[in-house]
Amino acid sequence: MDDQTIAEMVKKKIYYVPTIDHNQYYLENADSVYHFPPGAKERLLNYIQRNFETAKKAFQAGARMVVGSDAVYNGWGLNMRELDWFVKMGMTPAQALKAATTEPAALLGMENSLGAVAPGFYADIVAVEGDPLADITAVSRRENVRWVMKAGRVVVDKTKSTGKTN
Repeated sequence: MDDQTIAEMVKKKIYYVPTIDHNQYYLENADSVYHFPPGAKERLLNYIQRNFETAKKAFQAGARMVVGSDAVYNGWGLNMRELDWFVKMGMTPAQALKAATTEPAALLGMENSLGAVAPGFYADIVAVEGDPLADITAVSRRENVRWVMKAGRVVVDKTKSTGKTN
């Protein structure tokens, strides 16, 4: 995007979903999964860098940004890796977390029922190992996930002791 387009997005309060990490996933799996032809990885790496620079410029200009993905067939469960890119472009971890919670809820016009832990809100909650406000990788690395509630029902619980000793 050029500067004029970014300025219009800011002026009109249009949300921007850069989906940087989605392409990083393709790069990481270019040989083993996708069998891309020669030169494709270099072009993809160039695209990722340009996408990142555009997102950084948009963030610095005040664009409203949200975490999202174009993942269609693969890469499920990796969406929060996008937060690493958001922090790398200059967001604080708190701003990046908002880009994955309250901002998408606002984008959908559902800020009164999604995106926050509050009475009456849809209960999707994730507990992680570590402090994401100090280090965003506490959220972006799925191996840090310890507990998940989906629609008010616990679906992952790695907090209970198995009784085994390591």
